[in-house]
Amino acid sequence: MAYLQPLIFYILSALAIFWLISPSHSSLDNVNDKTTVSLYYETSLCPRCASFISNDLVKVFHTDLHTIINLRLVPGSNAEIHCQHGEEECHLNTIHSCVIHFWPDVKEHLEFIGVEIGQPCCCLKCMQLDDMLQHVYLLGGPVEALWKNCSEKLRLNEEIINKCYTTGFGYKLLLQYANETAHLKPPQEYVPWVVVNNQPLRQDFENFMKYVCQAYKGDHKPAACKAQPSNLSPTIYASSAYFETQVFMS
Repeated sequence: MAYLQPLIFYILSALAIFWLISPSHSSLDNVNDKTTVSLYYETSLCPRCASFISNDLVKVFHTDLHTIINLRLVPGSNAEIHCQHGEEECHLNTIHSCVIHFWPDVKEHLEFIGVEIGQPCCCLKCMQLDDMLQHVYLLGGPVEALWKNCSEKLRLNEEIINKCYTTGFGYKLLLQYANETAHLKPPQEYVPWVVVNNQPLRQDFENFMKYVCQAYKGDHKPAACKAQPSNLSPTIYASSAYFETQVFMS
């Protein structure tokens, strides 16, 4: 029987290693149970997008709600590469696409895009429409100086972002986002357009937290969900021609 001891040792060792590296059922459940929140937006030249990201979406990281959310940001969301606020907006949409790609951690690219998470700078708040117009038209400065200032403050590699833009890779990323937006069902009607588990919230997008909590099917809801009302607004299913004229052209 002595010759079996090495064999038994190797078998037990292999089982131990498998146990250590294999994800537990609970961790898999946590990943699968997360609620996906997708924000289709335009850059800082869309004031409503900037306001929602900076004032509402930031709440995810002020509570424990972020533990149950798979948050996705989709820039340049007009279903095609058409920037209603001009070339400067197309430039920034592309830059945002590059930052999201090379810094996939949502906290990192949210800092750049518009949310203050432990940093004094956030680009959507730094680059509002009035500041943009003054910088570009009155001071004669290029729009790239604005995002470079943000990347420097957040210590994101400017060379990586610039190369992504100048080589056309960023434009390809933007085309992918445009294709995704074009295939939304129901279709996007305006920006910001917030979707929770494939369900658009329409006019009620500012109250996205209650929909996240309602959609979450995990065993342990975060404390932030306890303060959310259980009733969901029927307006998310309604037609919104008036709201579209108010928001989409903002």
